[in-house]
Amino acid sequence: MGISKKIASAAALCATSAKSVIKLAIESRPCGIRKAEDSDESLIIMGNGPSLADAMANHAPALRNHPLMAVNFAANAEEFYGFRPRYYVLADPVFFANTPHENVSKLWKNLSERINWPMTLFIPAKMRRKARLSSNHNIDLQTFNPVGVEGFQWLENAVFASGRGMPRPRNVLIVAIMIALKMGYKNIWLTGADHSWTRTLEVDENNTVISVQPHFYKDNDAEHARVASVYKDIRLHQIMHSFYVAFRSYFFIRRFADHSGATIINATPGSFIDAFPRRQLSELD
Repeated sequence: MGISKKIASAAALCATSAKSVIKLAIESRPCGIRKAEDSDESLIIMGNGPSLADAMANHAPALRNHPLMAVNFAANAEEFYGFRPRYYVLADPVFFANTPHENVSKLWKNLSERINWPMTLFIPAKMRRKARLSSNHNIDLQTFNPVGVEGFQWLENAVFASGRGMPRPRNVLIVAIMIALKMGYKNIWLTGADHSWTRTLEVDENNTVISVQPHFYKDNDAEHARVASVYKDIRLHQIMHSFYVAFRSYFFIRRFADHSGATIINATPGSFIDAFPRRQLSELD
C-alpha cells in the first residue's frame, strides 16, 4: 500500500471512530447487563430460523440441559414453553411502537402471563419505559445499547466490553451474541441461525422486492402483511447492503470474542454465517 493510500485509510478510520464517539455520547446509556452466575456453562442462542424446528425435535436434551436465549417472536410459538429459555432478547423497534401489531400485542401478553419460570428479558435501554409488561415477578428486566460502533480496534474492544455499543445490530442475533459475551459466557452455541435469506429473495413484475425470511414457526397473515409493508418501498440494493452489514458484523464479533477469550460455535446446519467455526449440536446432548 502506497503512502497516500495509508494516509487515506488512517484518515477514514479516524473519521469513523470520531463518528462512533459522537453516536455514543448521544445515544448510549449505562449498560444494564449483569454477569451471569452460570457463565461457565455453554449458552445456546436460539435464532428463529427454520432449522430450529429440527434442533428442537432431535436435540431436546442439549436444549434442556443448557441455558437458552430466545429472540423476537419465539414466545408466540407453543414449542417455546417446552424449553423454558432463561434469557429473551427483543431488539426490533416494532416491539415498542405506539401502534402495536396484533402479534406484538400477543407477544407482550404471553410474556406477561405465561412465563412461570425465572427469565431475564433484555430490551434496548432507550425503550425501557415502553416495555408493555404487566406484573410478572418471574421476569428480570435488563437493558442493552444497540448503538453501532466502528473504528480503531482498541476503541471497539473498549466499547464492546463496556456494553455501551456493539457491531452494527442489523439482526437480533448480533444483539443476542453481544449480550451473551457481556454476561461473561465463554462458550456460545448458535442454533436456528440459518440466515439464508438470499434463497427467497425475489423481484416481481412491479419491481417490488419480496424478501421472505422463514421461521421455525409458521407466520400468520398478519405477520406476512407487516413484513410486506416494511419492504414496500425498499429497493434491492438496500436489502443487499443490509445483508452485507449483518454478515460483516459477525466478523467484528468474532474478533472481539477472540480478544475476550470466548468461543462462538455455529451449530446451524446450512447456515450462511461464515464467521464462526461449525460443530454439531449433538456434541452437547
